[in-house]
Amino acid sequence: MEIMWHTLCKGYSSFVDIIVKAITSFECEPKSQARVGTIHRMHYLGYAAFGVMLITFAGKTFSAPAPQQAAPNALGSFNNSKYDTIAAKAAPASGAPVTVKVNLFLGWTGAWDTIVMKQMNMLPKWLPKGSTVEWKRNLQGPPVITDMLANKQNIAYLGDSPSIVSTTKGGIAPLKIVAFNLISASRMCGILLVRSDAPNFNSPAEVFQWLKGKTIAVPKGSCADRIGQEMVKKAGVEVNWVFNQAEVIVSSLQAKKIDAAFVYEPNASNAVKLGYGRYALSGAYYNLLDADTVIMRQDFIQKNRPAAIGWLKANIEALYFMRDNPIETVNMIKRELPDFTKENIWQAFYGQLPVNTGGSPIVNTAVMTITPQAVYLANSVFNFLKSMKVVQGKFASDAIDPTLVAQAFTELGLDPKKALFEIKGGLPTDNPFNKDELKK
Repeated sequence: MEIMWHTLCKGYSSFVDIIVKAITSFECEPKSQARVGTIHRMHYLGYAAFGVMLITFAGKTFSAPAPQQAAPNALGSFNNSKYDTIAAKAAPASGAPVTVKVNLFLGWTGAWDTIVMKQMNMLPKWLPKGSTVEWKRNLQGPPVITDMLANKQNIAYLGDSPSIVSTTKGGIAPLKIVAFNLISASRMCGILLVRSDAPNFNSPAEVFQWLKGKTIAVPKGSCADRIGQEMVKKAGVEVNWVFNQAEVIVSSLQAKKIDAAFVYEPNASNAVKLGYGRYALSGAYYNLLDADTVIMRQDFIQKNRPAAIGWLKANIEALYFMRDNPIETVNMIKRELPDFTKENIWQAFYGQLPVNTGGSPIVNTAVMTITPQAVYLANSVFNFLKSMKVVQGKFASDAIDPTLVAQAFTELGLDPKKALFEIKGGLPTDNPFNKDELKK
């Protein structure tokens, strides 16, 4: 049945918050002050029944928009570990010291694990003794490819579209996808925002009807660009595209220079929090996935394989820290992103989208290893980019090197056939922050 879009367009109502929370059985480890941590895979039927009863009494049925195509391959089961266990296994890799040159992608939640690695000084525990790390900030993904090809970087964190493009540049320098650190159901960069004065919508069809002929902004070449193009194409509407950096897109929404935008987090939730735009629809409505990947130069791998594996172990440690310590994680990210509130940072990584967007309650999946879903996504992204004439030919069979992360998993006592974990997102009432202060 049709969702009550008009009651939810500016966020959750308190009534819906209660029902959704009851039905989805939101539960976390007690250790997590932010109430987001390990999600126990149990469904409390009593709470669900109570939620349905309340809805029935209200005479309304609330449901997310139905997805439009079959879901891709599921991740399956997960490894059962925690931060303390992984951290206790830290040991420097063998071999000569290395100099790692890597990007620090602050404006993209998919790479926020690098902030934890940097802030907690994790890498000296895992890299060969005497190694150094040079961090370079970037605003978007495509320029990172240029630096990787020019050997100004040897490791990179890139959204799915730029990472696939990077693997097609082997004639200049072979670059390999060695891990998928995070995958989400369009939570990281598949979010359609509409300007704050847009009308309220009663269905996805009304959203797309309104978008006809409108101006939509997107960061060119990003995963937001890919998901936006796919959603609009599937909806069969014509729009006017403009391309800008994410920060410019937020200010353009404020100035009413654009009608809508596809933009990645944390800029999307920041625009909403500031009142410049509203969440309209998630790419999850079309079962579209997004991801961040870890890219390495092949010559770096060949010369420094133990160091490359050590880097991935540090990344695994960082991801478990983010799951098990949300408040500390937000505090670290705040130090790197002082213009964003802690409330915004938490929402961008740990918070669900409103139910009227069709967003998934699972906000992030820490993967690292090369799962069937990761391969499915890589091929899907390549095929889309090929349809847009961005790449040619076939996705190279050796574009993904699964051996490094598989060895890292094995040496840490993890199963390389399983992803690490998933994070079930919190509702606005679960956010532990009010602006930059912890709620009492």
